[in-house]
Amino acid sequence: IIVSDNITLDLSKSTVTCGEQEIDLTKNELRILHLLVKNKGLIVSRDSIMEALWQSNEFVDDNTLTVNINRLRKKLEGIEASDYIKTRRGQGYYV
Repeated sequence: IIVSDNITLDLSKSTVTCGEQEIDLTKNELRILHLLVKNKGLIVSRDSIMEALWQSNEFVDDNTLTVNINRLRKKLEGIEASDYIKTRRGQGYYV
């Protein structure tokens, strides 16, 4: 279990909680959020995230990561943690 700001990430249950609200995460959503929380305050590049998810960024469409990030943001919105993941244009993502 990892607590960061107002969210709690439970790696064993693949859930994230904010206050009393809890949501289930997919494998990729969990990996993305875990990577960002582990590097809190630091910008994690898109290439680093793609490497962590797919062990390669050669055969993965760049849009695939965007879709995964957008789905994760939508889920976080549902538990009132909408601005948790931030984008640094041209550099990557951070929390």
